Formats: sequence, C-alpha cells, structure tokens
Amino acid sequence: MNDPATTPQEALAARVQELTAQVDAMPDAAARELVDELAGAIIEMYGDGLQRIFAALEGDDPAIAGVRERLTQDGVVASLMLMHDLYPVSLETRVREALQEVRPYLESHGGDVELLGVADGVARLRLLGSCDGCGASAATLKHGIEEAIEAYAPDLLGLEVQGAVPARTVTPGSQEAREKTWVPLEGAQEIQRGHMVRATQGLLVANIAGTLLAYEDHCAGCPAPVSDGVLLGGTLTCAACGRAYDLPRAGRSTGGEGLQLTPVPLLRGKDGVRVAVEAVDDVAGRQDATCELCPSGLSDDHRHLLHLDERRILCVCETCWSIHSGDPEYRPTGSRTLWLEDFTLPDDVWAAFNIPTGLAFVMRSSVTGGMVALYPSPAGATECELELAEWDRLVELNPVLDRIEPDAEALIVNRLPRDGSGEYVIAPIDQCYRLVGLIKERWEGISGGDAVEGAVGEFFDRLRPGPAVAA
Repeated sequence: MNDPATTPQEALAARVQELTAQVDAMPDAAARELVDELAGAIIEMYGDGLQRIFAALEGDDPAIAGVRERLTQDGVVASLMLMHDLYPVSLETRVREALQEVRPYLESHGGDVELLGVADGVARLRLLGSCDGCGASAATLKHGIEEAIEAYAPDLLGLEVQGAVPARTVTPGSQEAREKTWVPLEGAQEIQRGHMVRATQGLLVANIAGTLLAYEDHCAGCPAPVSDGVLLGGTLTCAACGRAYDLPRAGRSTGGEGLQLTPVPLLRGKDGVRVAVEAVDDVAGRQDATCELCPSGLSDDHRHLLHLDERRILCVCETCWSIHSGDPEYRPTGSRTLWLEDFTLPDDVWAAFNIPTGLAFVMRSSVTGGMVALYPSPAGATECELELAEWDRLVELNPVLDRIEPDAEALIVNRLPRDGSGEYVIAPIDQCYRLVGLIKERWEGISGGDAVEGAVGEFFDRLRPGPAVAA
C-alpha cells in the first residue's frame, strides 16, 4: 500500500492517477478517446506556454540566470520541463550523475558500474566486479542503482544491466527476500572522516576517507553492537569479542573466519543521505496474504511457526502449520497469555541477568538447552544467554516460570514505567516478536525517543485483554 500524499503536489499527482484510472475504466471507447485528446491538447498548450517562458529567460543577466536556476531546482517545474524536453541537462549527463552517487556503495562491495550509452531513452549499464562473498545480493545492488537513476532521470524509459551478479535462490521470508524501503538519514552528512555514529534504524554509519558506509549495528561473531567498538582507519574492532572487520571491503572479517557485517545500501546525493532498510512487518497482523511456506492465501487469524535456528516468526496457512509443526526446525507458537500480578523480581536478580534495558523477553531454547533473553532495539531483537543459576533463583521465587513451554512462549519483563511499577506476563512467542517489530518501527534517534515508550504502552494495552491471570 502506498503512503498517503503528504504535500499538495503529491495529493494532486495522486488525484491525476485516480482520474486516469477512472477514464481507463469508461466503457465508451469514443468517450475515452475524446478525453485523451482533450488532455493531450491541454498538455500541449501548457507546454507551449512553458517553452515561451523559458525562452524569455534566456541570457547572461545574473538576475535572470538566478530565476532560471530556481525554476530548474523546483521539483514540480523540473518535472514539467522534463515532460516537454526543456530540461537544461541532458538525459545521459543526469544518468552519469546518478551512477556517480551510487558508485561509492558499489565500490564498497568490490564492484563498479559503467555506462555503455543512452539510446532511445534506454540506458545500458554494465556491472563490474563479482562482489564475491558480499552480503548484499544482486537484487540489492540493482535496487540501489534504480533508486539513484529514478531521482536524477525520472524520464528515462528503460534500463538494461549487463554483468549482474548471478541470481541466487531466495527463501521466502528470508533476509534477502524482505522488502526494502529508502529512508533519509538525518545528520549523516556531518560525520567527520575517520568517525562513526550509531544511527536510527539500528545502523552504524562510518565515514571512511570521505565515503559514507552503513552496516547493521551488530557484530557477526557475537550479539554485541559494533558501534561500541574502536574504528582505526577502515578497520572496526568489536569491543566485546575483539573481532575486526574491514569496512571498505564490505565489512569482511580480517581474521579469515568467513564472518561479515551486514552491509546496508546507502545513497549520498543532492537530497541528502538515504539508506535502504527492511520494511517493518507486524508478524501478528501482516498485510501480505501469502503463506511463507507455500503460495496459499492467509486469513487475518492465520497461524505462526517459529524457525528454531533463525529465531524468526513465519506466517503460515493452516495446512502448512499442520504439516510442519512437527518438523525439527519449526515449533508452533504458544496460545496462552498469563499475567503475573504478584510476580517477584528483586533488583539484584535482574542485575545479574546483565540485560542493558528494562524491557526484555526470556524463553527456554530447545536448541541451546538454556534460557535466552532477547531485548528490543532499533536493529531488532538483541540476544544474550542467561546463567542458569540466576534463572533458577527467579524460578524459586516464581514457580510458575518452571512451566514455560520451550520455544513457544516467553516471559515478558517490562521495568520501564517511571513510577517503579512493572509488568510481567507469559505470552506467545509471536507476540514477543511483534513487540520487537513495533519498537523497531517507532525508534527515533539514538535513544529511541518518546515514541518507543508509547509503542510499549500500546503493545501491553493490546495484550491485556487475555483472560488468564496467575498469582
């Protein structure tokens, strides 16, 4: 679903598309042709007027040149100029400018792009370098190029790309298959050379020799955020495990372990810095209506499975839920919501868990055989394993915890309220991941902002109607 128009120009464009669709749906062919002819005549008339205006603005007078430049930079006027072949910069030049914008990102993954030519409104490109071993797929690279060209040359009719990285099979619901959306990255232009910052959307952004590079803010070898590490030259060393990563070489580990940080597409252009991040899915109410294990459609109250190794929720149809619930890699999510009104959690027990936030969920993992705590962050769910002795202390105080079903449900701990009160509930694991997605969607700036607190409140208000309550 497209975002609603936020400016008068976007609202007008949306209205034009709506009216065009209504005309196309008219059953009378003669009426459709008449409307098309009328619209064409109006466009031609305005184009002739626009051409006369810019002809009157020709000349070397600085004042006139300034007016001409301001009109060219105006998005609405520029679109009309492109429509009537009045834009002062050629199509090929604008395509080259677009490729120059995306080139640093391609080079950071061992690749490059060459413009072979522009003919009949179609640009022919050649991707150079294999990007062998890079975490960014060919589709992501292609998406970055298309995004840049769309911004610089919206009048381009087509794009032919040669030498693309060979396509790979993508598993539905996997990281590669998830939809990306481009968002602005405020303040990134001010990052000094040799410095890095922890940005919104759970990203690390570094300026290496004048080139901005973005990565997901988590180490490839441990759960720690790499933004806590040390950056020397182009090498970033994790503060927790000591692994080092070469940022200019797509975040590959320097230790020969085959590990790699997760790169994020970044475009730096005339409109600022933008990054391509995963579009947030609310796993408890996804808008796509297709099972993640087969092409079948989904109902609003569809089932969920937990992928045990990836710790990822899958939306599945009733048939796939029945077939795969017993598979070794899947587990059905729980169904009960149990509020723990008289729950006891002393401060020293919580401190012993070494969870850096007052909000987390704890589950028993059948894969590791231990207790795993996951806490929401702008990057998603950050994971740490609890000491069993400390967990046993909490179970002694609250015996109900001994009955938590492995993998399927978890204890949610909310110690964020400023009044000192807390909320404790055993909930289905898909609800826990819904909380993670909600916080990731609302996260603002470095600390998360007030929106995160509101998101947590909304989540618990929605969860509260569950009938089961335990003392």
